[in-house]
Amino acid sequence: MGKIGRNEPCPCGSGKKYKKCCLGNPNRKLISRYFAKFLTYEEVDEMSTEDIIQRLESMGIRFDKDAFLQGAQEYYSAEQLSEEWFETFDVTAEGWEEDFPWFAAWVLWERLAPSSNMPMERIDDMVEEGSQCLSAGDVTRACDIWLAAWEAIKYRCKPGPNDLQFVDRQYSGAFFVSNLVQDLEPELRNAGLKDSAYFQKRIDYCNEFLRLFPGASELIIHNMRRAIADSYASLGDYERCDSEFERLVQDYPTNPWGYIGWGDIYFFDGKRDYDKARRFYTKALAISEDKSDISAAQERLEDMDTRDRD
Repeated sequence: MGKIGRNEPCPCGSGKKYKKCCLGNPNRKLISRYFAKFLTYEEVDEMSTEDIIQRLESMGIRFDKDAFLQGAQEYYSAEQLSEEWFETFDVTAEGWEEDFPWFAAWVLWERLAPSSNMPMERIDDMVEEGSQCLSAGDVTRACDIWLAAWEAIKYRCKPGPNDLQFVDRQYSGAFFVSNLVQDLEPELRNAGLKDSAYFQKRIDYCNEFLRLFPGASELIIHNMRRAIADSYASLGDYERCDSEFERLVQDYPTNPWGYIGWGDIYFFDGKRDYDKARRFYTKALAISEDKSDISAAQERLEDMDTRDRD
């Protein structure tokens, strides 16, 4: 099959133009065969910076380092930056070289911009690599990679409260930040079971998220705060754990999972206090309205009754 034109329908079936869909995401299996036949990131990365700039200029793209670095601050992806070149200049790149400006922008971004400022393409690779590590059972390595991706995402967040939906839109076509942030939290707990240092990393990460995205959904905020309290218990700091849970149930008096999570600390985890756990589960049951919440509280109380009989 021939090369896909930038303005042709994307082969993934989204209905969008290729340049607005999978052009910026070479990891998609559906289109990987096209990239195998034509120019790749690796081929451009083998070139010197001077040769890349010279090639761009031969295509009609006047490269200015200061303007390029400014673009790397304003845009989220190298693909977006290269699109500006196509709109600004009379670019002559055709056929085999049509993807060169995009890969050139990607390579130059990584070489010339501060290391903390990563293009979306590189962050997307890290998210995928972390997922592969999880599939291979290496949860600590996965968390290390995802935490590095989180650092890169934080770099693009403005000071003060940020809009998670806005950030999601900026990375659309690659990955959803809202999915990554929610996946990272429980995996940090799993990593903590192997290395307790990850419980502190989980606390730090959740606090950073709460500071950057205080307007996130109540579900995400509640889960992050519950994770902080749970992590303090895993580190043996039950006083701080109780303090965090106390504030959580005060701030969300109708959410039973604050009490359920608190009860789990004293029923399932290292510090057993069955009377305290029963009190928390009973409070959770009293405020539960959803069937699944009621069932969760009831099942725990029934488990406690079974333990008492045994």
